[in-house]
Amino acid sequence: MKRILFIKLGAIGDVIQAAAAVDQLKLANSGVQVDWVVGQSIAALLEKMAVADKVIPVPDQRLLAGSIFQRMGALLACWMNIANKSQRYHAVYIAHTNWQYDLLALPAYIFNPYLIFQKQKRFFPALNEYRVCEYLKFLTGKTIGAKESTKILQKLGENLLANIQSQGSPFQKDSQKQSVVLIPGGSKNALRDDFLRRWAIERYVELAQLLISQGYEVVLVGAFSDQWVKPYFEKLHVVDLIGKTSLLELVEILDKAELIITHDTGPLHLATLTKTPLITLFGPTPASAVAPIGRENLKVFAASSEVACAPCYDGKNYANCSNPICMKSITVDDVFTASQNLLKSKGLH
Repeated sequence: MKRILFIKLGAIGDVIQAAAAVDQLKLANSGVQVDWVVGQSIAALLEKMAVADKVIPVPDQRLLAGSIFQRMGALLACWMNIANKSQRYHAVYIAHTNWQYDLLALPAYIFNPYLIFQKQKRFFPALNEYRVCEYLKFLTGKTIGAKESTKILQKLGENLLANIQSQGSPFQKDSQKQSVVLIPGGSKNALRDDFLRRWAIERYVELAQLLISQGYEVVLVGAFSDQWVKPYFEKLHVVDLIGKTSLLELVEILDKAELIITHDTGPLHLATLTKTPLITLFGPTPASAVAPIGRENLKVFAASSEVACAPCYDGKNYANCSNPICMKSITVDDVFTASQNLLKSKGLH
C-alpha cells in the first residue's frame, strides 16, 4: 500500500478540481491511499465526494487569518491528526505554491525524512490551462483535454449526489415554473475579497427582472457572507436562499435547476459537478483555467476584445483596478439572450 499525503486547503473550486484528479489517480492505482489535509469549511463536501481515504480537516480560518496563537493551535491540530496515522507516507503532494504549507506536513517529514529530498511535489499550474487537467498532470503526469476533464467532473458529481443523504431541501421547487439560479456574491476567501471577478450586482438585478417577467422562478444562492446582496433584490419576487444552505444542499439545488448563471466564484465549481445548463461570466481571470470548456450546455462570457487589459490575473494577484471594465463589457441583454437559447435547446422554454 502506497500512502500519499495530499495538502489542499481550499478554496471550493480548487478542492473540487483537485478531487477530480485524485479520483482518477485512485482509479488508475488501486494500491494508493490518499490522506487529504483540507480546510474545515470544505471537509464535509470532500468526505461525500469519497475520493480521499482519510480527510484531515484544518481550521483554515484560524490558520490563515487568526492571531498567532490561533494559527499555532490550528497547526498543532493538523500535526496531531497526521501523527496519529500509524504508517509512514511515501510521498507528499503540496497543491499550493507557498512554501509555508510545508509546515502542515512536518510530522510526515519527521517519520520519513527521505520525503524532504526526493518525494515532495509542489503544484505550479500553467496560467491558462484548465485546473482539473493541471491537477491530474501534477498527480500522475497524465495529460488530458478539457472535454475529458468535464466528464470526470460530472462523474464525480454523480457519485457525490448519490452519497448525499438529503434531510429535506430548504428549496421547494415551484412545479409550475422553470428555475434559474443566480449567484451574485462570493469571489472572496479568508485572505481577500476579489471583487473584480464579480459581475455588477445591479446587472444581476436587471437580469432577474427580465427572467421573472418571462415566467421563470429566480433563485438566489450564496454563503452567509453574501448577505449584502439581499437588499438589492428586496422588491423582486425571488427565492432567497443566501446563507441558508450547506455546500451539500447547494449541490442538490444546482442539480435540480434548469439554468445556472454566475461569475467566477466557488459555487461555479459546484455547478460543474452537475449537468445543468450553465452561463459563466469572466473578466480578470482566464476563462480557460476555470470554466469547463468542453462541457455541453455551457456559455462562457469573457471581456470583449476591446478590453486589452483582460485577463489580468498573474497566478497570484489581479491588477490594481477600481473600474473592472472587463466585467462591465458583458451586457445584461447578451446574458439574457444566452439564457433563452440554452433553455430552448433543452426544451425548457
